[in-house]
Amino acid sequence: MHQGIPRPNIHAAGHVYDFLLLFGPVISWWCFPFEQLIRALQKINTNDHIGGEMESTIVRTVAQTANLRHWLRHQDCPKAICQLKVLFDKCFVPANAPSTCDNFIEQKGPQRAYVKHNSVNLSPCDTHAGNANIIYCPSASEPPVAGQIQRIENIHMPDGKHNDVHLHVRHYNSISKTLYDPFLWYPHLLVKSYSSPLNSKVNVIDLDDVVAHPACYDYSHGQSVLVNLSRA
Repeated sequence: MHQGIPRPNIHAAGHVYDFLLLFGPVISWWCFPFEQLIRALQKINTNDHIGGEMESTIVRTVAQTANLRHWLRHQDCPKAICQLKVLFDKCFVPANAPSTCDNFIEQKGPQRAYVKHNSVNLSPCDTHAGNANIIYCPSASEPPVAGQIQRIENIHMPDGKHNDVHLHVRHYNSISKTLYDPFLWYPHLLVKSYSSPLNSKVNVIDLDDVVAHPACYDYSHGQSVLVNLSRA
């Protein structure tokens, strides 16, 4: 940027004090909500159909949703409809709803397609095989082993405010002693070979029992190599 040339944002910054006096706190008149809506619209897959019925449908749907929310909050809204508003808010949780707000409780079924743990998405093997591999502790007295998530289960807690999560995992078997594991000579690489067929036993563990997320590659003779991706 050339020095000495005034820019619109620099000029606007000089009027922030006046805007605060005229319009109140910045949160009342900033453009972040509109920019967030524009970002959401831009991420919609249009399949290269631009300038037609799709745009009007999106705008009409957004307007109808906004009008419906406004009507449900209006003082003249019938009492019977106000009772339905509780169900409406539970089904369509606002994006800006506080995570601790008791009025908005996310409804989930008994199973889920993924769960986030330590910034890593974990999934059952039938949802995403790559995200299903974990290194975990079957119990407090056993060392960590490698396994594959078969199912992720929601456990409804008695308080009704949150759900716990259980992982159903089958662990990898050790390779036969007659097979050579080349990675035994390089323990610092955190790489180990396993037998590709999984053990039939299913361990039910908590998220806190997950030690790390590994990458898995099936390379030969029913063997799989797992690389520990933990940064610790």
